[in-house]
Amino acid sequence: MGLKDYFAFNKRQRNGVMVLLTIIAGMMIYLIVSDYLPPSPATEDFSAFKADMAKVKFKAPDTTKRVVTQIDTIARPKKANLTSSLELNTADSTDFEVFPLISPKVARTIVRFRNALGGYYDKKQLLEVYGMDTSTYNSMINHITLDASLVEKLNINKATEKALTHHPYIHKVLAKAIYNYRKTNGPFNKVSDIMRVDGIDKDLYTKLSPYLSTTN
Repeated sequence: MGLKDYFAFNKRQRNGVMVLLTIIAGMMIYLIVSDYLPPSPATEDFSAFKADMAKVKFKAPDTTKRVVTQIDTIARPKKANLTSSLELNTADSTDFEVFPLISPKVARTIVRFRNALGGYYDKKQLLEVYGMDTSTYNSMINHITLDASLVEKLNINKATEKALTHHPYIHKVLAKAIYNYRKTNGPFNKVSDIMRVDGIDKDLYTKLSPYLSTTN
C-alpha cells in the first residue's frame, strides 16, 4: 500500500475533517479576539476589596461578660441598711424588703397583719406572721424598733360583735360571748374584767389586752 493510500478519504471522512478544522479555526479566532473584549463582570477581581476588609478588625460581643453580670445581679443578696433601723409600726412593705431573707410576699404580710391587729406591741409578734421563721426573724430583729404607743385600741364597751370578730385574736364565737356578756352585765369597768367572759384565759388575755380599752 502506497503513501497516497493513507491520505485517501471518502466523502464522509472529508466532511468530518472539515468540521474539525472549522472548530479549531473558531477557537483560535476567539483566543485572538478575546484579548480585545471588555472583562466579564463575573470575573471581576475582588482581591483589593478582600485586602481592605482584612484590615478591619471585628470584635465579637462579650456575651459571657453580659451573662455573668446578669447572674451576679440576680444572685447578689439584698443587704439591710445597718446604719438605720425600721420602725415596725410605720414602715411599709418595701422597707422590709431590704432584709435578705424577707421576700416581697412576706413583707406585704407583715404590713397586712399589723393593720389587722392595730399595730405591733411586741417584736415577737413577727413570728406569728405567715411565712416568717426563726432564721428570718433573727436576721432582722436587731435592725427594727417598735413604738407601742402607736397601737390602736378597741373599745370593748362600744365595739359591735362584727368589729370584735375582725381582730385576729378574737374568733367569731369569742366575739359573740364578749358582746352577750356586756349586753347582760353592762359595760366593763376595766379591761381585766373581760377575763370573766367564757373562753378568755390568762394566756389569751395577756396576748389580747394591749389592744383593748374601756374608754375612747
